[in-house]
Amino acid sequence: MTTGAYSMGLGDSDAERLKLLGQFYDPASSAFLEAAGVRAGDSIVDLGCGHGGVIERIAARVGDDGAVYAVDASADQLRIAQARLEHRRNVRFIHASIEDNPLRGRRVDWVYCRFLLMHVKDLDIALAAMANMLTENGALLLEIADVGSLTFSPADPASDLWKPWWYALGRARSLSFDVAHRITDALHTAGFTINRRDRQQPIASTAQAKLVHALGFEQCTNAYIHEVGADPRQIEAHRQYLHRVLYDPTITIALFENTQYIARRSRRT
Repeated sequence: MTTGAYSMGLGDSDAERLKLLGQFYDPASSAFLEAAGVRAGDSIVDLGCGHGGVIERIAARVGDDGAVYAVDASADQLRIAQARLEHRRNVRFIHASIEDNPLRGRRVDWVYCRFLLMHVKDLDIALAAMANMLTENGALLLEIADVGSLTFSPADPASDLWKPWWYALGRARSLSFDVAHRITDALHTAGFTINRRDRQQPIASTAQAKLVHALGFEQCTNAYIHEVGADPRQIEAHRQYLHRVLYDPTITIALFENTQYIARRSRRT
């Protein structure tokens, strides 16, 4: 994944949204790492580590005897992650894309990513690159976002206006915004067996939950207009809808579904 294709903000411009995102998804990520069996002394890479929110939990789990590689294609993202995690001596930061052999031939027990794969251009190439990072008995730990599953309740004519633009932007940039619907087949094609699959979807009526979507939406509006031809009047209609419901406790938001996969190479007989 190259940073030029990334649809969200980078560095400080996305700090607020990522902090809010962590409030709703970090607990499930921590439970996922525990359920998978990540333990002291393990080696693990976090691909697309962003500002390092999950790396903190990973580094604590594997301890000083473990090895953590934090990889991101954005130098701005890594700068923030490094400042946040400077107290962690078991973390190495690597500025690289997933397809660029970031581990330089090293192999790890776990290859982890959260919400990364929707931003890659070729899902098959990305999974092959991840497979090459694994030890023989290693496993993929994937958290896959289905962004289109985000809904407001009760629904409003303006509440879902953004969805066609989101998927059109993915097509325009040749990105994998539909990864949630393709990942199972893609894993099988790449030679993996899914050992476990869990799904969670945060639902809340708080302003913080609604801001996760509202901040992301604002980051995409220029691209929606200039790259996929969204009507500015409809952009404004969705913006005004978000303003109306932000502090309305009678309106709930179901944030996007997060499906967690533990996958290992299929055994050949």
